[in-house]
Amino acid sequence: MNASTDAGREITLLVRHAYVLTMDEAGTIIEDGAIAVDGGVIVAVGDDAAISSRYRAQRVIDARGAPAHPGLVECHLHASFQSFRGALPDQMVETDAFNTFESVFFNTVNDEEEYLACVLASMEMIRNGTTCFLEAGTVLTPEMAARAAQRVGIRAVISDAFIWDQPQGMAQGMTDGHPAECAGCAAAAKARPTLERAPNSREEAIRAMGGELRRNRDPDALVTGHVAILGLGTASETLMLAAKEKADAAGVILNLHQSYSPADTQADRDRFGGTDPLVHLAEIGFLAPNVTFGHANHLTDAECDRVVEFGPNLAWAPAASMMWGHGGSIHGRHAELWRRGANVALGSDSANWSNDFDLFRQANLAVLTARDAHHDRTYLVAEDGLRMATMAGARAAGLADRIGSIEAGKRADIVIHTLNRPEMIPTTNMVRNLFYASGSKSVDTVIVDGAVVLDRGRFTTVDESEMLEAINTASLSLLSRMGKLPCEPNRIVRAARSI
Repeated sequence: MNASTDAGREITLLVRHAYVLTMDEAGTIIEDGAIAVDGGVIVAVGDDAAISSRYRAQRVIDARGAPAHPGLVECHLHASFQSFRGALPDQMVETDAFNTFESVFFNTVNDEEEYLACVLASMEMIRNGTTCFLEAGTVLTPEMAARAAQRVGIRAVISDAFIWDQPQGMAQGMTDGHPAECAGCAAAAKARPTLERAPNSREEAIRAMGGELRRNRDPDALVTGHVAILGLGTASETLMLAAKEKADAAGVILNLHQSYSPADTQADRDRFGGTDPLVHLAEIGFLAPNVTFGHANHLTDAECDRVVEFGPNLAWAPAASMMWGHGGSIHGRHAELWRRGANVALGSDSANWSNDFDLFRQANLAVLTARDAHHDRTYLVAEDGLRMATMAGARAAGLADRIGSIEAGKRADIVIHTLNRPEMIPTTNMVRNLFYASGSKSVDTVIVDGAVVLDRGRFTTVDESEMLEAINTASLSLLSRMGKLPCEPNRIVRAARSI
């Protein structure tokens, strides 16, 4: 694994004998391929014999015929929620999850606990082959997400927290009392809990908006910034357009939740005078290729036409909808829009929504549920899922010029698998075995920005067992202070069974 090649230009790293899934526009596959990396940049990719003869590497990694592909790009993720994974019982309704659990979490968690939760999320993503994440704008102290990403060595695109002008808390489809925008919503919203560290007015939100864009001064930084608003009806049109203007000026993605459940979708339709939400957003000039909508589970024909016409990105989180029974895998239009040319990326959402940060799982669910919903085995295939998780994800995160494919000139975010897994044998078709059978289980080595952060299954950046012990201790302490220990068990009444 550490032997150098003989002659040629000196580089830092050479991956040899890999089954390279480049995920470039042509879908190029190199069966016995090599990837040359210098610093954080891919300098060449091609046939192993040709590439290895041109470079002398400080380190050589022999993939031994296993697949290598671009790092996966997570496009909808709440990084700090890992602290209470598994704590919500199956009988809990979603409004209670927002009002009686998440609000307590946000009003109790401290910076160190947010940092440790984001470390846990980052470690989990790296282990599962994800090398970049777009955070959804809910880490109260964004610096904790940045610090965690840098500690583990994962690429992150973060934003300011809770940019909204509805200050009464997790009030889906409600605004703060601008009568022309939503008469009566303010009174309803006041019944919801308040988040003490979130903006309490439009003015506060606008002042905070864009604070993380300072990270973009270094174009090669591992942690960069984008603009996010929470969405789900918690932003007025005034705030939404201010966010769009800010993102446009900075050349970054504007990220928000949209049309997650039937309830928030209808609430948006009501506040827009009966017009479908994305139709209205197109009318006011909000839809654009630099807008990424998290979820977008409930779209009409007219909205789908606007997505295709104006080109916003969708971050499909199939498990999150399935976990709460919202019907996104049944009624969602993501697969159809993908086939029509829209950019559809993938997201894991959060603990207690998808419960794990494994984009292979999301991609697999996306492909298989689309086939089931459309009664068509070929509606989506493995290559579609892999592209959603890589190049489409890079575009949705605003990083398509830097990551998402293995091509010369792009940053070296690379995942190398192992064939030493039952699921990868026999070596009949690497793509199908990888996508339908092994998924993240065969992830062996992960490279981010040219640095090996997971080396044959071992982290190089953190002491994994020590870190997991510290995170577990901190998480249980937090849950205790929240009054949520012991965790409520499932109490679902079922008819008596004989077996």
